Amino acid sequence: MSDKLKEVMELFFEKRESTKPFTLITSFLMIAIGLIFILGIMNDFNIKVKYVTLLFGIISIVDGIERLYKKENGRQVLLAVGIGCMWFGTFFFW
Repeated sequence: MSDKLKEVMELFFEKRESTKPFTLITSFLMIAIGLIFILGIMNDFNIKVKYVTLLFGIISIVDGIERLYKKENGRQVLLAVGIGCMWFGTFFFW
């Protein structure tokens, strides 16, 4: 892979290791989102989007907690928590 392509890939996909408990929590929540979508397809697309936004909010907050635990940049922590709060706002005010 050329250096230019690596630079572009790093803009969109960040390289970071995740600890096992956080990976399990995120994987479980992603599976739950997939099941909600599958159940929605089976029930004539009657998807409860409200609950999907709640799960996305939880994933973002977990990501922020993991970044805080690893002592990463404070801006990254605030960004993850802020996006999680936006998802929660969407859930509560829908």
